[in-house]
Amino acid sequence: MLLEAIRRDDEETPSGRSFWMLLATAVGTSLDAMAVGVSLAFLEVNIWIIAAAIGFATFCLATGGMLAGRLLGRHAEMLGGTALVILGVAILVEHLSA
Repeated sequence: MLLEAIRRDDEETPSGRSFWMLLATAVGTSLDAMAVGVSLAFLEVNIWIIAAAIGFATFCLATGGMLAGRLLGRHAEMLGGTALVILGVAILVEHLSA
């Protein structure tokens, strides 16, 4: 994400997405949702409250991301890519130091 934001020209439109990229994203998202669903099944929690909280958080973050992308354009993509790199490094350091 970060590299694409740096390399892309301002006049260039975002690269087209292929069917296989869409399929891979859908499978990854489905596996993630399945893992959360199975984990919640083992916990004795009110699933309606959890589902509402997840839906609300997803709505807020997706809407915020769309607005930031529209307002900030390439800079939002660079900020998002930088945040992902920092998060990945932090997780790596945490797991290597344990």
